[in-house]
Amino acid sequence: MMSPKQLLLLVCGAFIALQSFSQSNKISGSITDTSSGKKLSMAVISLIRTKDSTLSKFTRTNEQGSFEINNLPAGSYIFMVSYPGYAEYVDDVHITEGSNVQKNITIIPRSKLLEEIIIQQKVAAIKIKGDTTEYKADSFKVGPNASAQELLKRLPGLQVNSKGEITAQGQKVEKILVDGEEFFSDDPAVVAQNLRADVVDKVQVFDKKSEQAEFTGVDDGQKTKTINLELKEDKKKGYFGKIEAGTDFDRYRNGKAMINSFKKKQKITAYITHNNTTFEGLNWNEQRNFGSSGNTNMEITDDGAMMMWSGGDDFSGGQGLPTSTTGGISYLNKWNKDKNTINGSYQFNDQNVTGRNGSFTQTLLDDSSFSNTTTEIFNSNRRRNKLNANYDWQIDSSATLKFKASGSLVNNSKTSEYTGMSYTDDNLPINDTKRTTTTAGDNKDFTSELSFRKRLKKAGRTISYTGNFSSNNKTGEGFLFSENNFYDKTGQFLRNEDIDQKKINNEQQLTFQNNIVYTEPLSKKWNLELIYRNNFSQNDAERNTLEKPVSNDKYTDIVDTLSNHFLFRTNDHTGGFSFRYAGKKITTSFGAAVGRTNFNLDELNKGTNRNISFTNLLPRASFRFAPKKQRSFTLNYNGSTQNPSLQQINPIRDNNDPLNITIGNENLKQAFRHNFSFNMSDYKIIKSKNLYASANFSFVNNAISNSNYIDSIGRRINQTINTNGNYGGNLWAHYGFELFKGVNFNISTNSNMSRLVNKVNNRLNTSDNYSAGLGIGLSRWSDKWISFSINLQPTYNYSRSSISKAREIKYWSLSSYPYLSMRFKKQKLYIDMESNISIYQKTETFANQRNVAYVTAAIRRTFTKTDAFEAKLSVNDLFNQNLGVRRNISSNFISENTFQNIRRFWLLTLTWNFTKNGKPSEF
Repeated sequence: MMSPKQLLLLVCGAFIALQSFSQSNKISGSITDTSSGKKLSMAVISLIRTKDSTLSKFTRTNEQGSFEINNLPAGSYIFMVSYPGYAEYVDDVHITEGSNVQKNITIIPRSKLLEEIIIQQKVAAIKIKGDTTEYKADSFKVGPNASAQELLKRLPGLQVNSKGEITAQGQKVEKILVDGEEFFSDDPAVVAQNLRADVVDKVQVFDKKSEQAEFTGVDDGQKTKTINLELKEDKKKGYFGKIEAGTDFDRYRNGKAMINSFKKKQKITAYITHNNTTFEGLNWNEQRNFGSSGNTNMEITDDGAMMMWSGGDDFSGGQGLPTSTTGGISYLNKWNKDKNTINGSYQFNDQNVTGRNGSFTQTLLDDSSFSNTTTEIFNSNRRRNKLNANYDWQIDSSATLKFKASGSLVNNSKTSEYTGMSYTDDNLPINDTKRTTTTAGDNKDFTSELSFRKRLKKAGRTISYTGNFSSNNKTGEGFLFSENNFYDKTGQFLRNEDIDQKKINNEQQLTFQNNIVYTEPLSKKWNLELIYRNNFSQNDAERNTLEKPVSNDKYTDIVDTLSNHFLFRTNDHTGGFSFRYAGKKITTSFGAAVGRTNFNLDELNKGTNRNISFTNLLPRASFRFAPKKQRSFTLNYNGSTQNPSLQQINPIRDNNDPLNITIGNENLKQAFRHNFSFNMSDYKIIKSKNLYASANFSFVNNAISNSNYIDSIGRRINQTINTNGNYGGNLWAHYGFELFKGVNFNISTNSNMSRLVNKVNNRLNTSDNYSAGLGIGLSRWSDKWISFSINLQPTYNYSRSSISKAREIKYWSLSSYPYLSMRFKKQKLYIDMESNISIYQKTETFANQRNVAYVTAAIRRTFTKTDAFEAKLSVNDLFNQNLGVRRNISSNFISENTFQNIRRFWLLTLTWNFTKNGKPSEF
């Protein structure tokens, strides 16, 4: 039996051993000058406890630049390196029992980062905090009345091009926040150009995680390069805007009036524009700043998936000569410590467009070919009223509720006159047509989304719900008048076919979708995500074609083969899982979703019903390796199903173009696509070097393709079919570096390959298409007297179709986008010139060598000390060559389309930019 003395000695020994073991944790490493490679002695290493921000331990590096801190209690720390004349280094470290953390750090001399920049404050100009680079704004001198964009141009590692697009550490900046929130618009150029530099306190550059990843704490690998501008406290109020008017005192004109005001969390915007020089009354920068950023579209696909994207709409671009009036007002406010946010906007658009389009198409057959030319003259009118509303509620620290709604009413009408002719290789006529179509209708659209997210007690365990409802109602009617002549093989007149019909279309689409996501942490680095989604949609569509009976001038007789009333329902249920691993350098995920989609088609006129069911399999996997903060490699695989659409299945004939008729296919099967992709990026902030490469390849089983049957009189009958053998791939690479101080050089390459299998006159046809291009660019962006950018992008194109093996299509094209800006600051005079040059090779098929040099030039002068007033004389399309050209090679078709654009005109424009944004800083 052990004596009390022996027991006491044993307990003390065990306690001492346990203490020794628990305090064996350590962190060690070295500190090096990143530019010279010199080891730095006497650098201060500090460890601060994360939970209470108290200093735990600190040390200094020895003569060899090494350090070691022992006996660290387990826990989370802030690791900080400080050294005179160098940017501070800050990172997070986690110490566990028995850990031996190595930190071999390179720090950056301020003199290297801030060449030719005067440090005005003793505060460090640049700090690196983990993955965030922070710049102290006042350390980088800009001139009076400068914008935040001018400030960003001076920050090491950031670049701003002529369009205002921003690149940070080699990646395009997708979003700029102000004090962590969206500032009227999430478009980087808009924010940067409309905020004054002297109101900014700090600039932070980081990779913003996805909304779902920020909520769950599970890194899904989706990140957006983001800049956050922290404002000075006394600058968070004010307004800015502009009044602009321009004319050539003859035909062309434009006018704008807009204001944008903000007071703490409240922001109000209003604008109105009118012009006949562009499709959108707001330019690229103003569009999201003064207009609504709500051009977000949602589509429920036939397999039940939901796609959302942001971009332009029918009113922001097009072909022809427009006259456009736009207006809008938006309001945003936050209250209750930012727990409640409301954002609403109203937009009005009115647009009239006239134009002339031309097309040339050559169709290759097994023993011959024939060509078709078409000319269209059109006039269209569109008017839209649109409302958007969003409400966010941060219920508590663990739950959020969001609601979004959008509604619009669009009235439209269009008249088109077509003339066309088809002819053989021997110039013998096959057919000719004269056709007039008129349409008029309304489109009422409503979409809404409700989402709720909740963090549960266990860290990383979350549940999310999203519900979507959308409704779309279309009503319209129109007329088709067509005169068609057909000829025999010798070119002699064969017969005539005239069409006089009325078209009536009514369509109502309803969609309701539920989506539930649950995440469960399996360990500190592994997480499981479970999803369930259901989708219910209905399309009630009635399409009637009416003709006049012989004894009546009214359209009363229904054409049965061109009319139908159908009810198309989709019911989808999908469940899936994914495992995710998030390490310091490696992030990977893999999973799959399986679902069942049922299509039900009722043809009410015919009294028939058809059910089709498809099983959806959606496997996916990704792997990302980031050995350094500015270097990463990513591999992805996605498998996806594509279900036939109603338009492909529904056997209703469409004769709007009597020479191109589309019929349905009730026997279509589901397609499955395998897609592989690779991406890599490497950026060296000090040397301004960047290297990017990407590649992707996909092939499709049971691809949804097309069949074309051309009859003896040149009519083409199109039908969707399933084929095998389709694939496509792309390879792209880019390398850029600073050639001279302030002058950047880049070289890139881009190649594409694809194979399309279809049917032509009941024969399988395989079309192979290849293209290879090279890009070379040189640029200089400076606040001094000259900035420029020039690039050349030649591309070689090749195509071959098995149905006509002897016919190979080869041609090259060249594109270039030169830019030049000259500044004479003392005279307050500025000269700008930018171009879009396109050159196409003349070939046997493309008889015209379409060379277009679209050049715009402007000279402007500013007035007053703050440059608030500006007078500008500009010339659009200096060489009068603004003709739209589009070439396409697909399957056994070769086409070239030309469309009318606004040609040369000059404009005298007067602008008043007004602002009240705090007192200007003195420099």
